[in-house]
Amino acid sequence: MALAVLFAGCRRPRPELEPDKFVSPAPGKPFHVSKETEEFFPKAREKLLGLADEPVPSGSTYTLPQLLDVALSINPATREAWAMARAAAAGWGAARGSYYPTIGANLNGAGGRFAQTSALGAFKGVSGEVGLSLSYLLLDFGGREATAESARQALMAANWNHNQAIQDLLRDVPQTYYRYLGNKARVRASEVSLNEALTSLRSTEQRRKAGVSTIADVLQARSKADQVRLTLVADRGAMQVARGELARAVGWPANAVFEIAGEQGDIPLDKMQKNTEELIELAVRDRPDLRAAQAAVRQGRAELRKAEAELWPKLFATGNAGWTALSGRIPGQDISENASNYYGGLSLQIPIFEGFSLRNRVREAKANLEEARASLRSKIEEVAADVWIAYYRMHTAAQQVETSETLLESSRESYRVSLARYRAGAADIVELLNAQSQLESARAQEVEARTDLLVYYADLLHAIGADLPTEGVSPPYPPGPKGEETPDAAK
Repeated sequence: MALAVLFAGCRRPRPELEPDKFVSPAPGKPFHVSKETEEFFPKAREKLLGLADEPVPSGSTYTLPQLLDVALSINPATREAWAMARAAAAGWGAARGSYYPTIGANLNGAGGRFAQTSALGAFKGVSGEVGLSLSYLLLDFGGREATAESARQALMAANWNHNQAIQDLLRDVPQTYYRYLGNKARVRASEVSLNEALTSLRSTEQRRKAGVSTIADVLQARSKADQVRLTLVADRGAMQVARGELARAVGWPANAVFEIAGEQGDIPLDKMQKNTEELIELAVRDRPDLRAAQAAVRQGRAELRKAEAELWPKLFATGNAGWTALSGRIPGQDISENASNYYGGLSLQIPIFEGFSLRNRVREAKANLEEARASLRSKIEEVAADVWIAYYRMHTAAQQVETSETLLESSRESYRVSLARYRAGAADIVELLNAQSQLESARAQEVEARTDLLVYYADLLHAIGADLPTEGVSPPYPPGPKGEETPDAAK
């Protein structure tokens, strides 16, 4: 039978004998799955492990709350954190197992001819044994309690890390959503700017035909239109990149086909009028990652108590009960016996010398505790910095929105005046193109300011550990600049 198994195994790859056949033959050559190894390596066309059959959008339109609902149900980051929390919960349950007695059973049986089993000669027959054993830890100077407490704090940290993963998701999805809408608004602004550039170009061509302009004016206007067209191409590419980033933040593949619904709304800045000290206090109270760092410190204390308890003796209660049977024959005599046995007692385990490992584990636990404390202090400083930076970024962006709106209105009026002056012959091409460039820049700055306001708002809510209110809060991007529509010529 052994030879048959051996010969059968010769037909299959044997990495235990020829491991080099399962890697690339040289440093500069890629690995390829051969006929010999294809049984052990998945082919490229096979579905990758871990890819869930999650629904992928097919041209649907989503609002921000809908995207958040989808992300909270399918995003792998929250699933990973949740699985780690469940594993930590099971670890806490396992750590509390030492509060219960350990009971085991053993069954043994044998039959045949046994030589030299007794002074009377060889024994021929069968024998069997059934037994139960019990062991219960009575005293270990706090080690059992420290082990359970360490596992409990690990669970607390895992739960807070899961909450933090959800908080990160509630920041990442809105931010990518706002950036995508911002890029769409930039595309619309660039399309209007292109329409204006084409209008300027037509005006210069008409003036040249009338003999009041030169070819240089036409070439400058055409160059400006080409520059705006180049910006439009870049904005459209950035919009597609932003949509891929939004899909990834939700948990979809980057090439998922979907669209978003953007509505006008207002950021509730009146709710953010608290000073930075109050916001930092909220963050210290509510930030899940800070709670996780605090749990890590408590876990470090429990690990230190556990390591120190290992230096002391352990007292166990032990017991055993069993039944044995024997049936057979020795020369000149038949034997048939059965008997039961039981006993109980106490066992004291005293550590005397274990190669300095116990003392070094105490030192290791102390160092780990100091590391956790330092990490907690660093996290507190990080939380304060996050709130401070996000607070002033948001309020700066809010002021920039107001300024950019004023700048856009004045730039729009300046361009209209310059275009009218140029058509009337009272201004040259340089004045017209400068006014057009200022208007184009003002549109881009307004879109950027609005996008920054919403992104920094999400950052501030994340920094203080609050959920993002999505009802009625959508970026205030109009369909296009005020009073203007996207021209067919710019599409």
